[in-house]
Amino acid sequence: MKSNKSRSVEAKITRLTHEIAEIDDFFYNINDERDREQCAGMLERKRDDMVRSCVLQLHTAIEDILTETILCFALEAKPEELGRKMRGSSAQALGNMFVGERSIGFIMKLNFAVALHILNKKSKDRLVELNKLRNRCSHNWLLKASVRRGKRPKQKKPPLLMYRGRDLHKVIVLEDFTHEYGAIYLKLFGKYCK
Repeated sequence: MKSNKSRSVEAKITRLTHEIAEIDDFFYNINDERDREQCAGMLERKRDDMVRSCVLQLHTAIEDILTETILCFALEAKPEELGRKMRGSSAQALGNMFVGERSIGFIMKLNFAVALHILNKKSKDRLVELNKLRNRCSHNWLLKASVRRGKRPKQKKPPLLMYRGRDLHKVIVLEDFTHEYGAIYLKLFGKYCK
């Protein structure tokens, strides 16, 4: 039995590796030896996309668990009961406030979470910073671009994505970022499970 499962896992790894390589080759086209400038430009886009992906993944994961935790607290439900409790009209109205196209925004969810004592002010402030980074990732194509607004011509211009005063494109900074927001996610997950 174990060998069938391990073969299945190995086949899945092979398939996914192949699919990722195909997408990478199609979208970034960095293997073209003819135009090295284009190759360099596409590698910059790929690096930006990888950093963007980290920020968006953490933001989305945190927002999802925060929403579920708020709903559990508000409906006095355990996670496994939430689906059943969401059937009532008042619960559906609450759900519509927090999930979907016309739901309240992330900052309002943070405020609601503080009101319910799900988050403290320090965690809320850190998540407001995450939201700013997420907005920059969502609304700017070039993430390594320098911020020029308010800077004199010879003044050093910081990159668009700064985390605690450091460039988020550096691996060590991305690791610190991931550890901090991963820890916040785990705390929220712990509250969700209680």
